[in-house]
Amino acid sequence: YPMICRPSYVLGGRRMEVIENKLELESYFDRHRDFIGEKNPCLMDQFLSGALEVDVDLVRGKDWIICGGIIEHIEAAGVHSGDSMGVVPPQRLKPETLVHIEKMSMELAHRMNIIGHLNLQLAIKDDKVFVLEANPRSSRSVPFLAKATGIPLIDFGILVHMGASPTEAELEKYNWRNLSQVCVKGVVFPFKKFAESDSILGPEMKSTGETMGRAETYSEALVKAFISTNLVLPSSGEVFLSLRDKDKEPLLPYLNNLKSMGYRFSATRGTAEYLLEKGFECLALNKVHEGRPHCVDRIRSGEVQFVINTTAGRHAIEASFAIRRACTDYSIPCLTESDAAEAFVLALEKSKTGRFDVSPLVF
Repeated sequence: YPMICRPSYVLGGRRMEVIENKLELESYFDRHRDFIGEKNPCLMDQFLSGALEVDVDLVRGKDWIICGGIIEHIEAAGVHSGDSMGVVPPQRLKPETLVHIEKMSMELAHRMNIIGHLNLQLAIKDDKVFVLEANPRSSRSVPFLAKATGIPLIDFGILVHMGASPTEAELEKYNWRNLSQVCVKGVVFPFKKFAESDSILGPEMKSTGETMGRAETYSEALVKAFISTNLVLPSSGEVFLSLRDKDKEPLLPYLNNLKSMGYRFSATRGTAEYLLEKGFECLALNKVHEGRPHCVDRIRSGEVQFVINTTAGRHAIEASFAIRRACTDYSIPCLTESDAAEAFVLALEKSKTGRFDVSPLVF
């Protein structure tokens, strides 16, 4: 453990789950028994906790190939690629890792004898590259990459099937590494429209749209991506925190940044005790099952401007549902992944400057 389970054929990550222990594994088979059997086995893989995930899109002809770019997911592996924010060019991967990924992707396309589009989803952990999926088709990341890089990937896909030569394709005109701007993919979710939906992200896709934030810097591109998905960037106020243990220390520098920007803190008791030990002023609040007034009451009262709620394990996720639902009902930003929370803090810092430039798509 942890492991990831899924039926042998899925669309949009349906019925895919990260399993943390034996009880959750038994629960998974109880709940999905109708979709698993001899003809439809359950696939079970070791889950790479904390890995970086990337999307690679390329087009291959009989005697030519072009890489459309590498999108680095902002959330760690485990969030469906359609639900994860993304950035091109990548911000955290080493240059030599990018070279390796591009070379490996092209070699794989040649080995698979792809004619047309190939989409790869890869995970990177400790500088090792793991192949999650190799999809011999176009993908949802192609429109984003084509706009971000100016590389006409759909046109190349058509040229391949028309039998165009490398000279006719004019490949030398395009290189995704020559990007002068940073492009961040924002994600649009429908949670407001569905009363029982949970905004926590995982392997099963929930998004219904996406946006692009484009700027000279990563932080400004983040601001544009968040605003364009209707997430409010509060300039002041209270941040409510409910963090799993493994996220507390990594998020500490970002909480210090929030403190220096003048934000106040409230938290569930375990998180509040940790912050008090680290020198933060923090109001401790009851969890829902600990009695009223509790943290959800405070969120619904309008005292909280945004929430960082990271959790894992089926029981903990169900127990914290009311926190996330209150945020959805009252249009309060709720970050459920530590990497997304870090990006949100960077965007808040940039938004304080109040200076933003328009970046038109002109190639």
